[in-house]
Amino acid sequence: MENDYLRASGITTLGSRVRRLFERLNGNVSELYRSELGFEQRWFALGMLLADHGPLNSGQASKRLGQSHVAMVQVVSAMVKAGLVERKQDPQDGRSKMLHLTARGLDVLARVRIISARVDRAASALIDEAAPDFLEQLDALDDALDRICFADRISNTPAQTKRSEI
Repeated sequence: MENDYLRASGITTLGSRVRRLFERLNGNVSELYRSELGFEQRWFALGMLLADHGPLNSGQASKRLGQSHVAMVQVVSAMVKAGLVERKQDPQDGRSKMLHLTARGLDVLARVRIISARVDRAASALIDEAAPDFLEQLDALDDALDRICFADRISNTPAQTKRSEI
């Protein structure tokens, strides 16, 4: 990109660059799922988790996906409203509700997998072209943040001490 302020700003705009990359990748995929299936990209991870591993409660799902409980509640509510997921009483714990894919959810997720295979091939080609070690580096960043969260890393970083750094 010509005159790319975010790129020129280096590490200072890392979060903004990651967000922009996400939007460039995800926006097109979101539109594809929405236009072909009426499916929202933000439902993908939970839908696939339930399709692959069966019923879970919201807490289990948020933990498996590394998402906040608040974010999970929003996704679950939207998927319930769309008729893809239903909440059923947990037979082992009457206080808990288990998330199940509905028949419609199973059908939509089967079609999502077909589109996802195309997305996977395009993503693989992009990564092979531009950053062959990207997934390993992404794993390393995830692992480092698992060891010490970013908020703690910021707290443990000394404040500016030299006038030239201000």
